[in-house]
Amino acid sequence: MAESFSDKNSKKEGLRNITSKISRKLGLRGKLLLTLLPSILAILLFAGYTSYRVADEYIHIALTRTVKVHTLGIVHEVEQYMERCKTDLLFIAQGDMQPKSLRDMMKRHMRAGGNNYFELAYLPASGGQPVVLVQKNGIVNEMGLTELSQIQPNPLLELGKINSLKQGEVQPSQVMEVVYPLPDAKASNMHVRTHVIRFYTYFPGDNANPPGILFLSVEASQIRNILSLYNSEQSPLWAFPRSQELRFSYLLNTEGWILFQSASTAEKDKELTTFLARENFEGTLGKQGQASAFRPNKNHAIFWQALEKIKNNENGLFQIAEKNNANSNVKSFYFSYAPVKFKTASNTSPVIYGGVVFIDRSQLPIIAGYKHFDIMLMVTIVSIAIISILIFCIGRILTTPVLKLATKMNELSSLETLEEINLPYCGFDVEMLQRSINNIIRRVKQQVTELQAKDEAIFNVNKREPADLKRELDTLVDVELSIMPEIIGHGPIISRLKSDILKAAHVDVDVLISGETGTGKQLVAEAIHNQSNRKKMPFISINCGALDENLLLDVLFGHVKGAFSDAKTDRSGAFNEANEGTLFLDEIQSASPKVQQSLLRAIASRKIKPLGSDKELDFNVRIIAATNVDLPSLIEQKIFREDLYYRLKVVSIATPALREHPENIPLLSIFYLKQAEQLTSRTDMGISKGALSKLISYQWSGNVRELVNCITRATVMAEGKIIQPEEIRLEGEIESKVSFSDAEMPTFSGVDATVSTVKEKPSENSNYKEKNQVEDPAPLNERQNLAWPKIRTKKTVTRKEYQDIVGGHLPTRTAIYDLQDFVRREMLTKQGRGPSTRYIVSAK
Repeated sequence: MAESFSDKNSKKEGLRNITSKISRKLGLRGKLLLTLLPSILAILLFAGYTSYRVADEYIHIALTRTVKVHTLGIVHEVEQYMERCKTDLLFIAQGDMQPKSLRDMMKRHMRAGGNNYFELAYLPASGGQPVVLVQKNGIVNEMGLTELSQIQPNPLLELGKINSLKQGEVQPSQVMEVVYPLPDAKASNMHVRTHVIRFYTYFPGDNANPPGILFLSVEASQIRNILSLYNSEQSPLWAFPRSQELRFSYLLNTEGWILFQSASTAEKDKELTTFLARENFEGTLGKQGQASAFRPNKNHAIFWQALEKIKNNENGLFQIAEKNNANSNVKSFYFSYAPVKFKTASNTSPVIYGGVVFIDRSQLPIIAGYKHFDIMLMVTIVSIAIISILIFCIGRILTTPVLKLATKMNELSSLETLEEINLPYCGFDVEMLQRSINNIIRRVKQQVTELQAKDEAIFNVNKREPADLKRELDTLVDVELSIMPEIIGHGPIISRLKSDILKAAHVDVDVLISGETGTGKQLVAEAIHNQSNRKKMPFISINCGALDENLLLDVLFGHVKGAFSDAKTDRSGAFNEANEGTLFLDEIQSASPKVQQSLLRAIASRKIKPLGSDKELDFNVRIIAATNVDLPSLIEQKIFREDLYYRLKVVSIATPALREHPENIPLLSIFYLKQAEQLTSRTDMGISKGALSKLISYQWSGNVRELVNCITRATVMAEGKIIQPEEIRLEGEIESKVSFSDAEMPTFSGVDATVSTVKEKPSENSNYKEKNQVEDPAPLNERQNLAWPKIRTKKTVTRKEYQDIVGGHLPTRTAIYDLQDFVRREMLTKQGRGPSTRYIVSAK
């Protein structure tokens, strides 16, 4: 018992010590705030949370009702549309079935503004002439016997439904794909492919027409457009502006197939799609007669529950948590559904044709929550402000000197703005604290300057050390042993390129390679050939840009002896030389129209006729074409044939620019360095860290070819075994002294030195002034023009001040470059080192 009593005393003593420490650390204002604010905040938070929950519940009720009304409105419009189709069909069934009468009926219906029907067909069971009318762009076309056999599916197959139809009854079909031959003046073999919903009825026959089936159809896009209309601002239910969250609706059938979704009202003729409807679903894409239809798996319980409700003629709504809210601020969305019913006859009960699902996302609960939060925040702020004013009035006299000192300390946000504090007299205690702080500031600045000098010295040595390229050397060994040694590199871009090459190689079709100059299009062509079944056969390469029109035709197709005055012997031509192999046509965009025409004819027929010969020769050649320009733009300018473009572009491969995959520059550099050693008879060459960083940071307009030339030139000009930054000569580079004191070089494959943008040191014979000033300097850039008047007024500026002047978001490296450029122009003079560096306006 005594021991337990002792423990209690020790705990109380510890609690008193903690309370005493907190009390000593808090000032007068803090103690008052600590006493009054927690209870006030607790009351405000409880009241705010309670009111928020009540408001959120009623907002949810209002939204569910709105979504249900919206869904039912769409269903009603679809049902009315289908009802009009039924009425029109039964009306037509009361008339004459002769072609002229049916055509006139269809035209009068269109002129009267009725439903825009696609088909109208009368199919007699026996003894009569079938009539099939198709309307496209307001023109009614009658299908003859020849065209009738070309329709897919053949309309005569619909006669199988005759036993299931009754007079006065209309049965709708599911969405189905039909193809009709509708030639015009521009295209004699033109066919129209579309998706329709057909409505069938039984025709009992009359004196002139035997019994049969009568059906008409509407394009499914007409139903889709109803869904789109109700999802737009032109909706009959549009009552107030909605947020931009994703909303859409879709139609499904009783088997669970999502047939199509709503789209933009501006895209009335767009093909049927389901990409939004099948998001977050897994299932089967495509069914017979509709490739875009989608059916979710059975494990999507909510979808199948809704389908069962629809088949039971019930509507409803689910609130579903948003799984992927990366593109939306809402946490859940509404899944509303309702059945689409169709009454086949006036005296029968309606049947369930399908259902409509409406997906609605709304930010209203979030916005209401924000508004509620704003109000509570304002109430809280006002309460805290009143209490704080009272506390401030009491403690101001006691705390003002300390606050001034703290404010000055807070202004010292970085080492570059670290200056000694100089406040007016604020009392003995505060003055003693100020002197102590200033002593610390002086010691910190001195130590930082010393560290900066050491870092700069270490860096200047480190940047000239050899870069660690062991990993790149090991990778080169793996490349030589790989199945595709022509393509050097790693990473996602090169991996995708190799994958495309293998895919193209495994199918025996023509290939179009596009890419900038110097990206290795011929290497890609050779890789495709070497990985294909034709690898043991010839690979013939022709540069179309290097030959004129007649010579290129002769090189491609050949000639026979005597075809022209200089034809002393036969010439087989590239197509024959590459037979069973691969023909590579580089710079295909340079081919003249005559050459393009000849190539098109040869590729289409796989036959060639040498010049002077009357005999066409078959050839079996895979054609790989390459271009470094945008062929579609040449097609628009009528320079390149569109039909030839699509003949060549069976498979297309794009070679990436070197600047798109800089991670491969070290690997390519060491590879071409080894090649340059063989060309220059040098051995054991290496690349310094600074030189490698310079290569990585350069934008290679000439791509790999420019890199090869740069490495070769550096190998020739290098004075030692290690290529240094100044020995790397880049196109368009402004030569100036190397400056590495203020920025970091990017770390890459063993390169861990720090360096700013590398620039070459001028030679003794160059036309440079003292202090590295260029004779005709380039104009100041936009940032410098903006900042210079303010700098000239202040007479001095630091790097951070320069960043603030031009906007505050300028990268440190860019700011240092701009200031050093001012120094080179003798507009500023640099003073100090490290964090204490300042730039003074020059007397000149």
